[in-house]
Amino acid sequence: DILRDWSSDVCSSDLQDCLAPDGDAAQAEVDPYPPALMDSTDALPAVLRRNVVPGDVESSILTDKDSFHYDIQGAKKVIVFNHKKFHERFQLNERKGTELDVDAIIKTFSALSWKVEVYNDSTTSDIRAVLTELQVSEETDQLSALAVFILSHGEDNGTVFAQESMYRVDHDVLFQLTADKCPYLAGKPKLIFVQACQGQATDPGSKLRRRHTSQDSTSTYKIPNFADFLIFQASFWNHFSFRSSDTGSWFIQALCKKINDSHASDSLLDTLLAVSRSVSIEKESNVPNKPHLHQKKQTPLLYSTLLRQLYLKGAGENLLPAPPDRPFQANNRSELSDHRATGTNKQ
Repeated sequence: DILRDWSSDVCSSDLQDCLAPDGDAAQAEVDPYPPALMDSTDALPAVLRRNVVPGDVESSILTDKDSFHYDIQGAKKVIVFNHKKFHERFQLNERKGTELDVDAIIKTFSALSWKVEVYNDSTTSDIRAVLTELQVSEETDQLSALAVFILSHGEDNGTVFAQESMYRVDHDVLFQLTADKCPYLAGKPKLIFVQACQGQATDPGSKLRRRHTSQDSTSTYKIPNFADFLIFQASFWNHFSFRSSDTGSWFIQALCKKINDSHASDSLLDTLLAVSRSVSIEKESNVPNKPHLHQKKQTPLLYSTLLRQLYLKGAGENLLPAPPDRPFQANNRSELSDHRATGTNKQ
């Protein structure tokens, strides 16, 4: 694609360059990552501070123990943390075009009867509140699946930027949704999609020429520690991801298009493989005025602990439930608090 107005979801390779020259910057040089959102158990409700005995988890699971696919006929939720603007001390560019990704997510998942909640420019406190509500709300028990989208600038080690601070995708999001921290989601698929750079490196790609002979290759497998998770991020570790202010990001746009075009018999993993192939083969940056970013490639990274196949369109079922109401969007903490208090959608 020719990207006339392109952007990347990464800040400076040196965190010091991202911060204003004040006390916060000096602290960041020593400890660039803030305390994890959930480090203190005192901040959690009593029900979550109890010692959970392994196996002592109750959840309303539709999926049978011996099933080869997840049953997601119940309610399904998408949570989007859309970070476009950031505190001035970070000196980060506004993420132009991210609203196009949000629109695509809303359109794609609403059509599949997922309830979509969008949180714009959230602080780490906002994110903590959303995750805590998931952990304790009985509404979560009625969910059959959850998807979380994180759209932001990023650094290496899975660090992404909130409006005023940083958080880790693994420790601050994924770990808070495990069976012991969020029993209501135990045994249910939890999908995490990350549109953010993973570092400063770029991938120039390599030209392939097919040979007439081939050799067999073996695959290696790694046993996961946590179950029922799928994490799909826009780029490989330590690498750039690309986004256009005119068309959105390569990754999210390809994801939504491939889901839209998929058949009911296509598993989610089949669809995500098509996404990776599309981004990796069909996309190439075109910014000749910036040689370090010109003619570069991008490949998404998928890692999964799913135990079963997941079919977004019902595994061949002919009918889908009616789509939910228009998605809720929160633009600040007051709206978020009001939403939690009333349980109603706001525009």
